[in-house]
Amino acid sequence: MRRAIIREYDKLAENLSNYVAVMNYRFMNLCVKAEPVSLLPITVMIDGESQKLEECVQLGKDGDYMFALFPKYEEDMGSIMSGVALAHPEFKQEIKQMSVTVPEENGREREQEVDYLQVTMPEVDDERYDVLKEGVKLVYDECKAQMEVANNKAKVKFTELSVIETKENLELLDNELDKLNNQWNAQRDRLRDIKLEEINSAYNKWLGAQAQKEIAMMEEEDARGTDAVNSTKMGEHE
Repeated sequence: MRRAIIREYDKLAENLSNYVAVMNYRFMNLCVKAEPVSLLPITVMIDGESQKLEECVQLGKDGDYMFALFPKYEEDMGSIMSGVALAHPEFKQEIKQMSVTVPEENGREREQEVDYLQVTMPEVDDERYDVLKEGVKLVYDECKAQMEVANNKAKVKFTELSVIETKENLELLDNELDKLNNQWNAQRDRLRDIKLEEINSAYNKWLGAQAQKEIAMMEEEDARGTDAVNSTKMGEHE
C-alpha cells in the first residue's frame, strides 16, 4: 500500500483520537466530582501577571467532591479565590484552617495553623442535573459531528489516492478503517456513558438527602403535634 495512503490513515487516526480526548476533557469540566483537570483553565493574577493555578498553590483532595488549595504565599489567597470563581463560578469556596507540623532552626518541630481554600463541587440538584445532561449531549454531539467530518474528508482523499491500488489493498484499507472507527466510536460512547452514570449517581445522592430532610421535618412536625395534644389534655385535667 502506498505511503501516501498510510500517512492519510495515520492522520485520520490522530484526528479521531484528539476529538475524543477533547470531548473527555470537556466532560471533566462539567464538574460532578473534584477532577484535577477542571483546575487547568484557572489562572491567577499575581502582581499584575497571570500565573497558572499550580504555580500558586499546593493541591490536595478532600474526598471525592472537594479540593484543598494551599497558597504558597498567604497574601495570594484573595487572588486565588478570584481566579477560581472566574473559571468555575459554580464551585463553593471556603477558607479553612489546618494544623501542620513545621521544623524550627533548633531541629525541633512545632504545630502551626495555616489557612487553605476548600473548594467544594456543587450538588447535582434538579436544575443542575438538567444542565449537566444537556451539556454532555452538546459536547458528545459536537465530537460525533467532528469525527464524521474527519471521516468524510479522509474518504475523499483515499478515493484520490486509491486509483492505482490493488483490490486486495482496497479491501485491507476498508477493513482497517472499520476497525479504527469502531475503536474510537466505542471509546467516545463509553466515556459519555461513564459521565452520565456519574451525573445520575450524584443526582440520586442529592434526592436521597432531600428525602431524608423531608422525613426529618415530618417527624419533627409529628413530635410538635403530639406535644401540643399532650399539653391540651393536661390542661383539661387541671
